[in-house]
Amino acid sequence: MKAKIVVLSFALIAMIFAGPADAQVRDETILTYKVLSEEWHDLIGGVLDLTEAEAEGFWPIYEEYSAVKGALWNERIDVIKMFLTGYDTMGPEVARGLLGASFEIDSKMVALERAYADRFDDVLPPAKV
Repeated sequence: MKAKIVVLSFALIAMIFAGPADAQVRDETILTYKVLSEEWHDLIGGVLDLTEAEAEGFWPIYEEYSAVKGALWNERIDVIKMFLTGYDTMGPEVARGLLGASFEIDSKMVALERAYADRFDDVLPPAKV
């Protein structure tokens, strides 16, 4: 079950980082990410096959987690857009700054996942966390 989520996550990330040359295509890729993230709720519900009691505890925590993670993804998208927009003209300082920003977002994502894994563990069996 988790394998499906992991595969879809990698596919989504690959689409975002593909870096198509045309700005319209980039915008469509980002729009695709946003649409998929809106459908994520249904996908997760189907994969986890939550009992009523599990769902009652899980979904409020997930909605909170999803909002924070969505904000981090918006930061990531902004960094990607800055990189793609300035790729041909950016200097080394800007490139290093964007790389640092990307690493900082990665660190925030890991911290978020660790914090919420503990919260999900309180309401779900370990195999579903």
